[in-house]
Amino acid sequence: MMIPARAVPHTVPTFFGSAERRLFGLYHAPSGDTVRAAGVVLCHPAPQEYSQTYWAFNKLAGMLASAGFHVLRFDYGGTGDSSGESADARLAQWVGDIGTAVQELRDLAGVRRISLVGMRVGAALAARATAAGVRVRDLVLWEPVVSGPAYLAELDAVEDRRLGLLNYPEPDTRLDDELMGYAFPHAMRRETAAIDLTTESVGRADRLLIVGALDVPSWATIAARSAAAGIAATVTRVPDPVLYAGVGHPSDTILPHEAPLAITAFLARANA
Repeated sequence: MMIPARAVPHTVPTFFGSAERRLFGLYHAPSGDTVRAAGVVLCHPAPQEYSQTYWAFNKLAGMLASAGFHVLRFDYGGTGDSSGESADARLAQWVGDIGTAVQELRDLAGVRRISLVGMRVGAALAARATAAGVRVRDLVLWEPVVSGPAYLAELDAVEDRRLGLLNYPEPDTRLDDELMGYAFPHAMRRETAAIDLTTESVGRADRLLIVGALDVPSWATIAARSAAAGIAATVTRVPDPVLYAGVGHPSDTILPHEAPLAITAFLARANA
């Protein structure tokens, strides 16, 4: 069912996908003076970082909707309110879920131009979805996970620190098929360890933006490879908080502003 942009100027929950794989999403209708014939699908990080970044994604969705975009953010299969068991989740399935979400936004909003914004592992999955043939206008990688092994080492260190901050010391009973309180099956760990965005294709997007607060040399490598493939690629650093900055609790919510602002401005210029 197509939802007229002006008829529902707020957030609409929706379920979509096949009967065997129902995905939960939130559609943000354009809410500003401008309504663009363009949509943006937001790709969340993995469950281990979902709650810390939820506010950021909600903020970004609102900013994009205010700028006139149709926006869809959703839960991968086996996570959040989507169907499936977390123990059965696989990265390859989540890549497929992104393609399903892109088609859902096209059908829901009646737009053909779609852009993808992914954060952390969601950025790597968005790149893989584009490389797998999901046609999008722009690809935005927000603090992307470039190296699977480095990302896993970071999460393991964060988990150790989190356990050390418990008020009542307990034995480390963490199972080897979970991570930071979420199921993390062995197959998922193997898939994650294989991520290497410095060598993987980012597909056929017209434009690529890599944005974040960190100074990561590999981002320039990705941008250079993409530019060589004919993609207009840009790296933008912004002064924003980052996950696991060494202060506060590892589960603290991050409250960025500059990155959502830069992403909204980039997509608004690209889809003027």
